[in-house]
Amino acid sequence: MRVLESARWWKRLLAIVYDTLIVAGLLMITGFAAIAVNGQAVPAGTLWYQLLLLLVVWAYFALSWWRVGKTVGARAWKLEVRDLSGAYPSLARASMRAILALPSIGLAGIGLFWCLIDPEGQSAHDRLSGTQLLQPRN
Repeated sequence: MRVLESARWWKRLLAIVYDTLIVAGLLMITGFAAIAVNGQAVPAGTLWYQLLLLLVVWAYFALSWWRVGKTVGARAWKLEVRDLSGAYPSLARASMRAILALPSIGLAGIGLFWCLIDPEGQSAHDRLSGTQLLQPRN
């Protein structure tokens, strides 16, 4: 059986970089599809479009964590998300983690760097959502 430990902060950061590239691509495809359906560029601030973009971001992260415990970025760095019992998180818990990760990482990375002072090495959004980002023990 594999022994897992809290992911290192730098691996978390590198996985975020990978996932940011994937999400940017998904958002561009969504934008192109919206233009094709709408017949023209969607005006800035259009509520349905903003909600659609948020749905795409949520779907990428929450569905990846719920179904396989990892995103593409996490897979590249051998990281996986688990709940506190060691199972893949439920859809509700994965959704909560996705929602909390936006401000946690978006506020200058404060929530991400929380893992540097957390006794178990967890980020703020890990703590608040009852999840943990793990890596194989070396």
